[in-house]
Amino acid sequence: MRGPRVRDPELLSALHLRWRECAICGNTGVLSLHHISNKPRDDLEGNLVMLCGSGTTGCHGLVESQLKSKRTWLAHYIRKNRPDTLEYLEWRFPIEGADEWLKRVLGG
Repeated sequence: MRGPRVRDPELLSALHLRWRECAICGNTGVLSLHHISNKPRDDLEGNLVMLCGSGTTGCHGLVESQLKSKRTWLAHYIRKNRPDTLEYLEWRFPIEGADEWLKRVLGG
C-alpha cells in the first residue's frame, strides 16, 4: 500500500515555467509533468520530468504506454542531464540503486 501523495503546487508551477520543452523530443507545445517513479508519486523535482502531451498523448503517452524506445531515451536523458533524479532514485531505491532501477523500469 502506498502512502499519501506529496503535493507541492508551488514547485509544480515553477517547473512548468522553468522546463519549457519536452525532455525527449524538444517539443514546446502542450507539456505535462511526468513522475519518473510513480510508487509513491512524490512531487519532488528529482522525480519529475517535462514531457509533451498528456498521459495518453505525445511522448508522455508513449512513455506511459511502455513504448520501449521512448522509455530508453528517457533513461538516457536522466543519466546525462539529471543528477538530481539519479540522487532521488538512489534515495528511493537504496538496495537496487539508480542505474539498476533505470535498466529494470525504463529498459535503458
